[in-house]
Amino acid sequence: CRAMCQIAVAVLFACSTIVANAVAAEYPTKPIKVYYGYKAGGSCHTSLQPLAQALEKILGKPVVLVEKAGAGASLAGGAVAKAKPDGYTLGVIKSTTITTAPYELKLPYSPAEDLVHLYAYAGPSSGFAVKADAPWKTWQEFIAYAKANPGKVAWTATGSTGTEFLLMEYIGKQEGIKWNGVPSAGGSEAMKLVLGGQVAGYAASGSHIAQIKSGAARELLNFGEQSPFPGVPTLKDVGYGDLVIKSEPYVFVAPKGLPDDIKAKLVAALIEASKSPDYLGVVKKMDMRPVNISGQELEQLLSGSSKIVQKLLESAGKLKAE
Repeated sequence: CRAMCQIAVAVLFACSTIVANAVAAEYPTKPIKVYYGYKAGGSCHTSLQPLAQALEKILGKPVVLVEKAGAGASLAGGAVAKAKPDGYTLGVIKSTTITTAPYELKLPYSPAEDLVHLYAYAGPSSGFAVKADAPWKTWQEFIAYAKANPGKVAWTATGSTGTEFLLMEYIGKQEGIKWNGVPSAGGSEAMKLVLGGQVAGYAASGSHIAQIKSGAARELLNFGEQSPFPGVPTLKDVGYGDLVIKSEPYVFVAPKGLPDDIKAKLVAALIEASKSPDYLGVVKKMDMRPVNISGQELEQLLSGSSKIVQKLLESAGKLKAE
């Protein structure tokens, strides 16, 4: 009897493996839904559109983009986390949703543990932007003004959980400045606040690039290793070299439990889609940084970013130092 039971278990296992392999081979058989965590019109949506179109051609099924903005893209991540892990519900969030949001928000899921991190495709250039006719021509002039006018200077950033928001809080503390950070729902909304004069500037992550190129805004400081605009200093240039944002890419995620075969098929398709001329054209136009990594390399990038985030949070008193 025992031997027969063992045989039965082996047969069931073999059958389930055959079924699983067959499902992965046929995938996809219906449209794929992709939640994106930011408002339409921002750098996430703008870069995602041509990538999704290329992905459709490769997979042979519609890729439907669904806006689910808010809470630093953690709402989009949550929608993915609770979905069935069959490859038909994906999401695009920023790496900061994985490295920062869990410290700042009480989430019903873990972006690090409850999501499969499939593929990081590109990261926007980040920096501090002001109106083109703003009275401050340099970052030093802006800092001096903020120091001389405590409590009167307001700036914005997308959400309160991103690195840009934390950076501005950190710099304010280090410089002895009392200023006000105003979270916005997305990059396009943030730029409206700047251009409308409601805030002095925007600690931006890509959405400021088009406005600068159109002549409506200027960058006073770049948060990365080099500004796409000549003469603009970086964090290293103004004394914060240990906080330089090397890359904060947008990341395709899936629910935990996604079968390895489907994961491999999606990653391969995303790698191919990221070679699309239309997508590459948008990336170049927006001065985004191509990343194109997955697997262990992606996890290492997230780990490095998390260390910077922890330093910023510790300084703000939001995280106890170990």
